[in-house]
Amino acid sequence: MKIVYGRAGTGKSEYVFSQIKKLNGVNEPLEQPKIYIVTPEQFSFTAEKRLLESLDGEATVNVEVLSFERMAYRVIKETVEDEKIKIGKSEKSMIVYDAIAKYQKELTFLGKSLENVDTIITQITEFKKHNITVELLEKQVEETKNQYIKAKLNDMLIMYKELENKIEDRFLDENDLLTILAKNIENSHLFDSAIFFIDEFAGFTKQEYFVIKELDKIAKEVYITVCSDDLKVVKSPEADIFYDNKQNIQTLCQISEIEKEQQIHLNKTHRFKNDELKHLEENFFSIPYKRYSGENENISLFLAENPYNEIEYVASEIIRLVRDQDYRFKDIAVICNNLETYSSLCKAIFEEYDIPVFIDDKKDITQNAVIKYVLAIFDIFTKNWSYESVFNYLKTGLAVVNNIYEVENYCLKWGIKGNKFYKDVWNYEKNNNNYVEEQKIIVQPLLELKNRIKRTKTAKDISLELYRFLTLENNEIKIKLEKRRK
Repeated sequence: MKIVYGRAGTGKSEYVFSQIKKLNGVNEPLEQPKIYIVTPEQFSFTAEKRLLESLDGEATVNVEVLSFERMAYRVIKETVEDEKIKIGKSEKSMIVYDAIAKYQKELTFLGKSLENVDTIITQITEFKKHNITVELLEKQVEETKNQYIKAKLNDMLIMYKELENKIEDRFLDENDLLTILAKNIENSHLFDSAIFFIDEFAGFTKQEYFVIKELDKIAKEVYITVCSDDLKVVKSPEADIFYDNKQNIQTLCQISEIEKEQQIHLNKTHRFKNDELKHLEENFFSIPYKRYSGENENISLFLAENPYNEIEYVASEIIRLVRDQDYRFKDIAVICNNLETYSSLCKAIFEEYDIPVFIDDKKDITQNAVIKYVLAIFDIFTKNWSYESVFNYLKTGLAVVNNIYEVENYCLKWGIKGNKFYKDVWNYEKNNNNYVEEQKIIVQPLLELKNRIKRTKTAKDISLELYRFLTLENNEIKIKLEKRRK
């Protein structure tokens, strides 16, 4: 095992790709060792792109980008005889919810609520990431003397046991993948005598350390990049920004005896295009810090009265850079530490300045128009056409109806709810048959969908019927969604 370390911008990833380029040209393709770049899943695409760029069109037959999870699937497919169905958070949520109802009287702290289901699954995920088994947790419950903590651990033990019992024989928990990988990698022979470059990790879980330990036994070489200025822990966590990474290095040294020649220190900074940024990176978290001696030309501060003024100033600076200094909008990034506060302001103010902006934020899936539409349909069926469910469906904007608010007022006026939506004819007002047509437009497609779903037997069949309903031309969903994008 070799440790490649250095501060930010010293070229650790660049070192990885330059080494791969050297190794890739040593022998004929069939004689070359298999080379794997292991990155977190979110960096795999970037790594593949950089790999192709670094090899300048050379063959990449023997070089591949993987994540630990993808390695696990390959090893499981080769070594595990009984193929199990993989389950994720949704399936586990159902099991845990059922377990809470089953053991409610025995649970001291946990109640039957969706919030606790999420908390329990998160905690069990952490247990698995750090190799805490049911047996270890049982032992901890027995040894814990503090009654408050003991009761909490006991509740988690009940949930953990129930989940493991339910999935043990039939299902594969996604959080067990790396444990299975570590236990079976030596038997698979897929990665024997390969060269591994483990890059872009901020740290490792116990499961990942377990995998690295097993890789070190079978691999020809293992390179691991770590962002750190040194290998030794000499300062306290408060005084050293690299403290956690140095702890990671110490753990890796316990896995494999790393000699001095296996420690590759990169100490020249290549990333920063000016001295100010380089100095800031070196001293921003340093205690004591070193004052910059040169003339500052590239870093500026602006004191704003409020977030609105702050974003206005940023927008004006972007326009100045694009107009006067030949920048393009894609060259500029706006980084903030509170996206919820700034995202709506950025959208509004940048639109005024004609600045195109992509905001990299996570959105609640239930706020997606199609998801709201589908959930509203199921609410109508399960809540027997309640007034709220029907108009939640209509107000998604995807249902076909001419005037929602006139229809709503009509339904409120005549007390239309429940089976009155589809059994009675909406001709309560003489000389006004408009609502009879509106009723047909709203109700008929839903009744047809419900009848088709009644004839189904599996979740797959229900999903297919729902898909057909969403793609019907008369629903005009595709057209409406395209209009929204514009």
